Amino acid sequence: MTRNPRSRKLLLLLPVLALSATSLTGCGLFGKSWDVRVEVRGEGTAKVVVQFAGETDAVPKSTPLPFETARNVGFGFNTVSVSDAGPGTVCRILVDGELRQESKVDDQGKAACNANNQD
Repeated sequence: MTRNPRSRKLLLLLPVLALSATSLTGCGLFGKSWDVRVEVRGEGTAKVVVQFAGETDAVPKSTPLPFETARNVGFGFNTVSVSDAGPGTVCRILVDGELRQESKVDDQGKAACNANNQD
């Protein structure tokens, strides 16, 4: 039994299409999305690393405080890490306006906050 070359191509293409659709849902293009805001409150500067769901690894940047940034993202993890921060510095992650986590820096000037968006 011989198959039509067109149907053979379609069979090869189906897994690629399914995988592409799955990856797009993680980016918020299909499915639910969330407004995520990251805040670091304090004085002076601190090394801040922010990673939103669906984004590649970020690098620490010396950042003037206070600092905030926001994105509309799909499902996945959102993180902010703070280091070399002064006493009283706080990191926060809000999802759709709701506080998910807040952390004060420790004695070494470090703090981290995480939020996981799920359907």
